[in-house]
Amino acid sequence: MGESNHAIVFGASGLIVWALVNQLLSPYPSAGTFSKVTAITNRPIILSESHWPEPASNRPDLQLISGFDLRHGDGATLAETLKRAVRDVESVTHIYYLVFTAVEDDTEEFATNLRMFKNVIDAHGLISPNLRFVAFTGGTRGYGIYTPGGTFTPPLTEDMANKLPIETADTVVYTAYRKLLHAKNKGKNWTWCEVCPDAIIGFTPNGSQFSLALHWAQYLSLWAYNNGIGPGTSGLRTTAVQVPFPGNVASANSLFSPVSSSTLARFMIYASLHPETCGGGQLFNIADNQTACKYGEIWPRLASWFGLVGVGPVEDSQALDNTLKAGELPETTELLTPGEYFAEHKDIFAELGRANAVNGGVGAGRRQLDSVGYWLTFDRQLSLEKLRGTGFEGDRDHVQGWLESFEMFRKAGLIL
Repeated sequence: MGESNHAIVFGASGLIVWALVNQLLSPYPSAGTFSKVTAITNRPIILSESHWPEPASNRPDLQLISGFDLRHGDGATLAETLKRAVRDVESVTHIYYLVFTAVEDDTEEFATNLRMFKNVIDAHGLISPNLRFVAFTGGTRGYGIYTPGGTFTPPLTEDMANKLPIETADTVVYTAYRKLLHAKNKGKNWTWCEVCPDAIIGFTPNGSQFSLALHWAQYLSLWAYNNGIGPGTSGLRTTAVQVPFPGNVASANSLFSPVSSSTLARFMIYASLHPETCGGGQLFNIADNQTACKYGEIWPRLASWFGLVGVGPVEDSQALDNTLKAGELPETTELLTPGEYFAEHKDIFAELGRANAVNGGVGAGRRQLDSVGYWLTFDRQLSLEKLRGTGFEGDRDHVQGWLESFEMFRKAGLIL
């Protein structure tokens, strides 16, 4: 059965899907589970610069296809395009959908993302008779964390996703994805699930608009360099260099549940191979550890990787404003935000032969990432009780995924 499994991954240049393709090619869970992997992306990827595993006899065959814009046309149009572009598209057994387009207007964002998802499901309904499983990622926006102060009292459990206030639910496209899949899979042989992460920590070789790990890594590497520490410096500094947490005290002390992209990817694959326990349209929270953590606790460990001493927020950033939303910052802060610091010192990357650090950074997501330490001032930890009931692997260190990402960022020339 495994020899005939063909995975198609939509959004392969994104944070989660880089990890998912990487895990499939590793191969996870074992050699022979998948024979083919097709990665579909809009942004071009150069395979030789992807940092995915090299082809080998024990790995699935990879087909990488760029230039797919799912926003246009309908399912029938996409089906014809896929038939022309994808070898053996009729053999697709598993769909992993990880596409999301951010649009400033909530109504337009909802409609655009629902249209793309519908096009994919409709297309494969026409051309992939062997389909067995569809997996997609939602997120804690589906628990109302974009509402100032949050919506529910944590730990956040999967049943809360169906209890969102109407005014919030109408802006969260994951609810529409569920309705679509419930309707489309009636009488079909395939099933599906949704996976819900909070902060996702991982690597992509060409940057990612919403990679907090990359955003902070670039900030910390520049801070270290400007203080005589790390690659490109004399390395002779002996006094400790402190770097304050970029946010306020409330954010540094709020509980949350981060997940490494590799853990998220492995569970999506695991779930898709266990439809009897993970199918049926179920929702699963995902995190690296069932014990929640705080940014203030992990900040010193992140900073130390760069030779820095991570300390708490500066005095002027301690004021708490419960009206702030994602992307909003306090009117004044004593220090430059990571994004502002990057803008002021980014030329250092090019001077030291790291031009990819500028071209492959976080780009348009910089302002929202800057605001993480100011508006996420409330506890939002996830319950992992349902996840643990599936038999999926156990806890791992909260910080391990960050450090693994830092290693890969340096290898790819995205940081100093």
